[in-house]
Amino acid sequence: MKTTTRLILLASAAAAVPFIAPSALAQTSSTAPASVEEIVVTALRREQTLQDVPAAISALSGAALSDRGVSRVDDLQFLAPSMASGKLLGQTAISIRGVGLNPGAPGVAVAVHVDGVFQPTAAMGDLSQIDLARVEVLRGPQGTLYGRNANGGAVNFITMAPTDRFEGYVLGSYATYNESKLQTVLNMPVTDALRSRLVLDWTKRRDGFVKNVLPGGQDVDKGETLSGRLRVTADLASNLTLDLTGAFVQGDGPTQYFVLNALPTPATIRNNPILATATYSFEPWRTAANSPMSSERDLWQGSAILTWKLGDATIKSTTGYSHLVDKYRNDDDGINVSIFPVHRYYRTNSFSQELNGSYTVGRFDLIAGLYYLNNDLKHVLDYDILDGSFPLPPNSDLVFRIPKYKTEASAGYVDATAHITDRLSVFGGVRVSSEKQTFTQKNILSFGPTPPITTCPMQTNDRTFKSTTPRLGASYEANEGLNFYATFSKGYKAGGFNLYGCNNSFAPEKLTAYEGGVKGRFLDGAVTINAAAFFYDYTNLQVSQVIGLARFITNAGAAEVKGLELEGGIHPDSHWSIDANVTLLDAQYTRFTNIDGLNPAAGQQDLDGNRLNRSPKVSSNVGVSYKTDATDRGRVIARLDASYRSKSFYREFNTPLDAQKGYVLLNANLIWESPDEKYRVRLYGSNLTKKAYIAALDSSDTFGSRFITWGAPRQVGVEVKRSF
Repeated sequence: MKTTTRLILLASAAAAVPFIAPSALAQTSSTAPASVEEIVVTALRREQTLQDVPAAISALSGAALSDRGVSRVDDLQFLAPSMASGKLLGQTAISIRGVGLNPGAPGVAVAVHVDGVFQPTAAMGDLSQIDLARVEVLRGPQGTLYGRNANGGAVNFITMAPTDRFEGYVLGSYATYNESKLQTVLNMPVTDALRSRLVLDWTKRRDGFVKNVLPGGQDVDKGETLSGRLRVTADLASNLTLDLTGAFVQGDGPTQYFVLNALPTPATIRNNPILATATYSFEPWRTAANSPMSSERDLWQGSAILTWKLGDATIKSTTGYSHLVDKYRNDDDGINVSIFPVHRYYRTNSFSQELNGSYTVGRFDLIAGLYYLNNDLKHVLDYDILDGSFPLPPNSDLVFRIPKYKTEASAGYVDATAHITDRLSVFGGVRVSSEKQTFTQKNILSFGPTPPITTCPMQTNDRTFKSTTPRLGASYEANEGLNFYATFSKGYKAGGFNLYGCNNSFAPEKLTAYEGGVKGRFLDGAVTINAAAFFYDYTNLQVSQVIGLARFITNAGAAEVKGLELEGGIHPDSHWSIDANVTLLDAQYTRFTNIDGLNPAAGQQDLDGNRLNRSPKVSSNVGVSYKTDATDRGRVIARLDASYRSKSFYREFNTPLDAQKGYVLLNANLIWESPDEKYRVRLYGSNLTKKAYIAALDSSDTFGSRFITWGAPRQVGVEVKRSF
């Protein structure tokens, strides 16, 4: 505990360093501070340097991601302020400032885009992102420019564009748990006006993170993934560019989806004769699952982006298509008695089209656009209830069948910035959206050889949701490198139908946000300081509730979220680099009552004052990097990262069994680069202290269980890269 406290204090001190650094450097440093090149982002649909954007945004270049070994959406939470994520039920649930996805919800709350194309399901955004130019994390509602389901924010992955040089690299790595990776990138110019870039990635983990305590039992969280992307850019004219991308991901292995352990409460163990004699494990990274487990995931995506520049105006068309098939068999009870083996089939086809135009004239910047989305989903969930909590004959099944869940969404938006003076700007915009959902379902319960019982007859229902999401604000440049901003915005997440209910729908959630911030760069960019304070008025929150085997989305009455974010970096010379961020967050329900499926005897509970899911009061990330001078022996880069999270809860009832205590994670990287930069060797270690922490949690009231996804244990490895 003392060690953890010291690390926490170190993280807090490091986060505060940027505020004292300017004077300290001026007084003590004999080495001229290093000037750091600013990242150019397109977060507000036009190119701006990161520090000039009047919003809370974090951005990491591809090189920075590579130095840290970032390859998954999950990793970003330990780099960007106020972000939390964890994998459960086949999808990565992302939260920003306490606003995020709940298991069972058909839509996301943090919008993920790849090269400007929206990923309509969380399973798509979770896939491996490689060969990136940068990642942008936008905090706060982005309803005006990003539209549907961006209540919490947005994450933009921007891949490397083809260049006019023949170049590329081959990369291989090996890590503990018998994990191997091969990756290659080949950039090929075809003609002066036609360029291409091919990316292939293969990863296989032969030994699962989660060990099965049963003799001969399957380990969990292992598997094999093959992914690829081909991007082709064609200059059709001097001012007309066509960018085509095709990508695929194929993965398999015993449960990639991390429903690892069922943790019954002591009372349910005593009262349930099946559990009383069963083998189960309460230990992290252990399971006693006895049913066969397998999974397959196939994703195919394509996009076409046409950009036409007409002087001070630009017209852009973005077309996207995705096809995802996701199926698995899993042991949802996690014990050596086959109570709830589950089969899941999920298929979705998505088409999107956006047309926008931007124009700069005098002191005005204007962007306007139209958006359309058509998403078709089919979902079948089959529980084989062989020996349930009550006596049932063999081959008893509960089937939730959704042959059709169609969403059609359309929107129009406009956003403008007026530069009143050279220092003062005001901006505003609005988005008007309409969304129609058509939902067909049928639920069946069978008891062995007897005829099945239809618990929900085949039926089709539809609902239409409409929204208007504005944003208003102003920014002021006090002097070169010091900017202030204030914004008012609204976010909206459409309602929908519960996948496992019977004509059971839920309402949209709405969010009104107020934010003020400051962004500063000092000493020729050697010191960066960003701060943001925010307040959310949050109504009709969509929260997950489990009743029996079925998971339902219900609406909480209201909540308030307020907090403070500090983010900074120090680059005193060409060798040292320190970056840190800290978030202080107060996210509470202000009007909400609910029944706990794990404790129904308590009846309706008043949850006012309880904390929102995945919203620790304090979170902080600190990184320190040292780079040697380049010599005829090459260059060495050493980096250490520490992340702290205070206590948080994974269910709105905030019981001790719903909590994750505060913890610290340590990651390290040691890199050698050859003098000609053609060779690169990286030694890395993640979760060096092997801290057991909950990455995601869900519940089932069948026998008082909490299904837990543990964060990855300690892993060390070596990576070798050859560039050409």
